[in-house]
Formats: sequence, structure tokens, C-alpha cells
Amino acid sequence: MSIRFALNRTCAPQLPLDGFIALATSVGVRAVEIRNDIEGREFHDGTPAADVRARLEAAGLEVASVNALQRFNEWNATRAREARAIIAYAAALGAPGVVLCPVHNEDNGWTGAEAERNLRDGLRQLRPILQDHGVTGYVEPLGMRGSTMKRQDMAAAAVSDIDGWDAYQLCYDTFQFFRCGDTALVPERIGLAHMSGIARTDLGPAALTEPDRGLIFVGDRVGNIAQLRTLKAAGYTGFVSMEPFSPEVQTDPDLVAHLRASLDYVSALLNAAA
Repeated sequence: MSIRFALNRTCAPQLPLDGFIALATSVGVRAVEIRNDIEGREFHDGTPAADVRARLEAAGLEVASVNALQRFNEWNATRAREARAIIAYAAALGAPGVVLCPVHNEDNGWTGAEAERNLRDGLRQLRPILQDHGVTGYVEPLGMRGSTMKRQDMAAAAVSDIDGWDAYQLCYDTFQFFRCGDTALVPERIGLAHMSGIARTDLGPAALTEPDRGLIFVGDRVGNIAQLRTLKAAGYTGFVSMEPFSPEVQTDPDLVAHLRASLDYVSALLNAAA
């Protein structure tokens, strides 16, 4: 089966919803990821989920996820309120899941043992909220310095420890996997994948940041094609969502052409390996 592509809202946060929908249909993807953290856009601006859903359905697009509940492993009353709002919105939108991101500030002050304990606590607290709404939590390891959950196997072990696979799957990000030097893929537990490319050569993996993430072409340092071939060979059939954060991509006047070219490049190489 061919990889199914999606677009994360980070591709064009400056566009209104209808413009983003037009971008997605123009480049031929099948789904989009809606974000809750873009000022003045859907969710953040109070646009009803039913309205967003109707416009997406009219365009023939699915929802791959709502992205994201931040700091889910720092559970408190504020996080509980955020979680209920985001998960309820995702359910009304018809999204299969919500991406869950860990604490990732370098001054978090947690020991390794505290990070493991807090991760499990957050997963336990979120589980009944997710189950009540029929929404999956896509647990996403982040590979930057200060991240309290960097690797896929750390996330998988925590979900297993709380017996939580009825509510969770992993979100696999090719850039995060590359950035922290991860090697342990858990393909049978992955429900959503993100991809983006790195062209700059002057920084080591650990020093790269989100604005460095662009489209995928020849010279990509992340090794997206190899990573996605491994994922595909393992039987993954979910969405792979393009998630660039580069300002150059987001403001590119030829974004439609360049985005379509990048998706075609990835697709051709993946299909050539079939």
C-alpha cells in the first residue's frame, strides 16, 4: 500500500482555513493536521469544530490529528482543562487522535526517575478523558535538549506499564528520531508519522531547531527516505504528515509548486523501493 500523505498546519500558518484547505487539495494530500496553537486560526480563534469539519469534508479531506497537547507529562489542573478542551474539539472534528508532546525546556529540573514517573502519571490521567471521547493519544517523543521523553522506546515502555494501548499510539517524527540519535523503532505501535527535511550542514543534529525544518529534497540530512522505507516495510499504513517549521517554507510564494515537488520526490523514492 502507498504511503498516505497529510499536511500539518505548520506548512502555512499564515493562511486562513480556506486557503490552507486549498493548499492541501492543490498538492493532492488526503488529510490535514489541525493545530490548536496558531494565533488567529481555527481552534485558537474559537471556530466551531463542526464548521471546520464541514469545510474539510466538502473538500474531500480527512483529519489526521489535532496537534497538540503540550506538556502532557506535567499533569496539573491547568493541563486537565487544556486536555478536556482539545480532546473534545478533536472528537467534534472527527479527528482520530490528539498529538501529545512532553515537557522540553532545558531547565525543567527533573531527574531521570522523575521524568519516568511523570510520564506515566500523565498517561494515566489522560487515558479516561481520551476514552470518554473515543480519541487516541498520539504520544510523540521529542529529541531536543531538555526533552523529558526523547525516544520511541521510552514512550512505548510507559504506555505498556500503564496498560494503555487501548487509548494510545505513538507519533513518530523523522526529524526528532534523527535529532536525538534514536535507533529503536516500534512500528507496530505507531499511529501517526511526521516528516520534514534538513538542508543546512553547519550544525550537528542536537543543535538543530524547529525553524531548520523544511521540505524534503536531495541532500536531506534526516534520512527521511530510509526511515519511511523502514516504516512502510514494517506494514505502516497510517498518515505521514509534512511538518515544516521553516519561515522560508511558510512564506514561500511558490509553496504549492515546491510542496507538490517534495511530496512527489518522497513518493517516487518510496514506490521505487516497493
